[in-house]
Formats: sequence, C-alpha cells, structure tokens
Amino acid sequence: MKRGGQQEMAPDIKTMGSALGPRMLIDGREVDYFCGTSYYTLHGDPRVIEAACEATRQYGMGPATLMTSPPLLEVVKRATEFFQTESAQYIISGYLGDMLLAQALSDDYDVVFVDATSHYSVFDGIRSTGKRVIPFCHLDAEDLRQKLQENLKPKQTPLVMSDGVFPVTGAIAPLREYVEVLTPYKDGLLCMDDSHAVGVIGEKGQGSLEHCGIQGKNRYLAGTLSKAFGGLGGIIPGSRELMEKISRNVRIPNGASPPSTAAAAASAMGLKILSEHPEMRTQLWSNVSYMRTGLRRLGISVADSPIPIVSVSALATVDLKQVQQGLKKEDILVAYVPPGGYSDAPDTESLRIAVFSSHTQEQLDRLLDALRKLL
Repeated sequence: MKRGGQQEMAPDIKTMGSALGPRMLIDGREVDYFCGTSYYTLHGDPRVIEAACEATRQYGMGPATLMTSPPLLEVVKRATEFFQTESAQYIISGYLGDMLLAQALSDDYDVVFVDATSHYSVFDGIRSTGKRVIPFCHLDAEDLRQKLQENLKPKQTPLVMSDGVFPVTGAIAPLREYVEVLTPYKDGLLCMDDSHAVGVIGEKGQGSLEHCGIQGKNRYLAGTLSKAFGGLGGIIPGSRELMEKISRNVRIPNGASPPSTAAAAASAMGLKILSEHPEMRTQLWSNVSYMRTGLRRLGISVADSPIPIVSVSALATVDLKQVQQGLKKEDILVAYVPPGGYSDAPDTESLRIAVFSSHTQEQLDRLLDALRKLL
C-alpha cells in the first residue's frame, strides 16, 4: 500500500524470547524495549497471565458459538465501570471497532468527514457504510469547517471521524476545535478511534474525549484492550441506546467469533488493574515527561504531551536508520519509520520511541545517553 507516492513500511517482525516487558529477550538478545503499544507492559504481567490460564483451564478456549461465558461478561462489566457508561460491546478485534461504530450509527448521519491520515481501520470502517466520505487536512479544524460548508446540503448531518491519538507521531486530535466547528450542525456526530488513548490519557484513563473535556451526547469512541490493558479485542463503551443500534445495524457481533477465553480473562484483569491502580498512569506520565525533557536537552524538538509515543524526526544531516541500528548495538530497541511509512507517519524518516510506565529511570537515561552519542 502507498501513501503520498511513497512505499509504506514493511513490518520489521521480531521474535519474542520472553514475556513482554521493559527488558526482554528479542531475537535471542536481552534488550531495553522501547517499541510497541503495551504502555504498562501488562501483556507480561503475572496477574494477567494467570487470569488467562485459570479461565482457560475452567472454560476451555471459548464457546465456539454465540453462547457467552463468565470471562466475556466480566470484560463488559469492568469496561462499563472503567468508562462509566451504561454498557459496552466487546468484539474480537479493535480494528473492527471503527466499522462497528460507523455501521451502528449509519441511520444518524449523511456524510463522513475524516482526518486524511487516520488509521487504516477508520477508512475501512467508514467505507463499509457506503456513505460519502470527505477527507480533511490532518489535525486541521479550519479545513474541516470549510469541507463541512462545501459538502453538506441543507438538513444533512455530518459524522466526523479521526484517531484520538495518532500511532506514529503521538499527536492528539484537536477535539475541542472539532466540537466548535460542529456547533452549527445540531445532531453532528464525533467518533474517535481511541486505540492509543484509552487507558493512557484522561484523568480516569477514559481516552481523548475525557482528556479534551468533551464527553457527552453524540461523542463516541472505539477502543482496544490489546494495547494499554494487556489483553485482546475491541471495546465500544456507550449507552444502552448505542448498544441497541449495534444490535440492529451491525453483523460483526453475531457473525464473528467472540474473543477467546484467555483473551477475555486477560482483558478483564487488565481493566481491573488499571482501575485499581491509577498511580500506574501517574508513573507513565512521569516517565513520558522525563523522556521528552531529556530529548529537548539534546536539542531535539518534541511536543510537551502526556502521550507515551515520542516521535523524533526531521533531524538535519542525521541518518535515523543508522541511529536505530546504533541503538540496537547497545541492546536498545526503538522503531524506525521511513517517510510516509504508516498511516500518520511524516514525510521524513522518524524514530518512534514507546515509553512504558515500567521503564526504570536507568533505562530512560541509558537511551538518552546513547542518543546523545549517536546524534
């Protein structure tokens, strides 16, 4: 697949030799791990692993039918409590969440307006509805305003979709501005792919809508339990009315197998842990601040943001691929992203540094010191 005439990044597939963590075995080497999306490294947490094993021993791999099981019900219960909603829908994959939302709400809007660099799942989801799709410039509320004025007929209702947090740059969508732009459209809808935001930002970890202070009517999110929560599968929290629309308009919950018993139990435990230990978010934000401050001291321009995705790009006379390889020789792994190499990747090469709550200050310092020598 191509974006902007450039070849997208071929996956750099690594082989795990241990459970995921801030220090782990990759391709037979012990490394400091600054890649991926497990922002609390719950995928390797003994509590999450034991929950998956115990549930599998009791209930097997899954129902192999539309029958439910206690672990599946537990995910819905804990997600409802975590997001403080009336209910939630749990599905096999977070990638399908945007499709589920777009289809569930299809009777409520006429035209979709989407950030042009939104994740692939957003575009796949909205295209499945057959509705007209109008891209607007990345993070640009004024371009959204213009596109709404140019493309909506009288009495038509817009749906605006975007990533809440973008996966390569870590940029947060300007949701307050989007809400202001939608003000003239009484029933306008705002839907977020919040896969990189839920569990991470917002005082309670409820994602970009909470972070921006705009939760409420006609504001929706599709999240995942496969990143911050250490489990697997998509989660769509919301009202009973939304659940009824999902039941009426969407085939995914009935047509796809539910997540496995192990995945459900792990997800429920991840939700439990992050609900009961808000200090984990505080530690994550502290580590992110420490890393961003350290990079600025090296002369690298990075945003002041709580997002644990730190993008280093556009450094004159610096070959970032060589920097990544130099870090690897020091047993430190970060991700290299070529120009235009993913949905929101910049048009220049970049390094994507994932900061975890479980990284020690020594690990953060080791990465910063190695970068100082290589840049």
